[in-house]
Amino acid sequence: MSEITAIMIDSREPKWVQQLKFGGIPMMVSTLETGDIQAVTDDNHTLIFERKTQDDFLNTLKDQRLFPQLARMVEIRNVQLINGEPATHWAYVVIEEPFTANRNGKVITSRGVTGWSWASLQGTLRSIQHLGIYVEYANGALDFEDCILRIGRSSRNQVMRIMPAKIPNVLGPKATFLASLPGLGVESVQEILAWANDNLSHALSGLTDLSIPAPIGTQRRKTIKTLLGLEDGQSLEVLQKEIS
Repeated sequence: MSEITAIMIDSREPKWVQQLKFGGIPMMVSTLETGDIQAVTDDNHTLIFERKTQDDFLNTLKDQRLFPQLARMVEIRNVQLINGEPATHWAYVVIEEPFTANRNGKVITSRGVTGWSWASLQGTLRSIQHLGIYVEYANGALDFEDCILRIGRSSRNQVMRIMPAKIPNVLGPKATFLASLPGLGVESVQEILAWANDNLSHALSGLTDLSIPAPIGTQRRKTIKTLLGLEDGQSLEVLQKEIS
């Protein structure tokens, strides 16, 4: 996790944006070449934000100004990637509110139903992300400041480490029986069956004979003995039938 250490706000942004405090982070107002806000993080990354209201987003798209604006935001990052260097510049479009649509597939903004197609809008949003620019939504203008801080705290590691997918392993009848005993979970049941060579009667016999080392602790074994009605010194035994 990183933190924003400095913020620059474009001088052409409205006063309410220029007067945001961002939790006391040092900031200045200046004329920016790209983006409406630029932030520097403590891990030496530069975050470039383009702030859009719903209508501003649609209007700049209609006037064909949107993608030239966005292309300038990723110029440095693209040069870094082409040269095989680590990316230190990250671009974001922050839309102040999420779009919705009516049942006829027309986009709805805070002003009401528009003539924009929902499918067309989604295609535009995909194209933006194909450029390597992330689309984020704030929960209204009042959430814009916190939205910037949330993005600043997010990880920008080039490699995402994930746990491997877990494959379900359905318990068989023997394991299900053992798992019904007190204090036995799925993992311990598997260990017990392996210890008893997959023989359920041997497993019960060994668990109730406290003189024999077992995969689970003595207290759990005593609890199982009590459930089975065995007293101290008693255990279940497996007797082999003699064949005459």
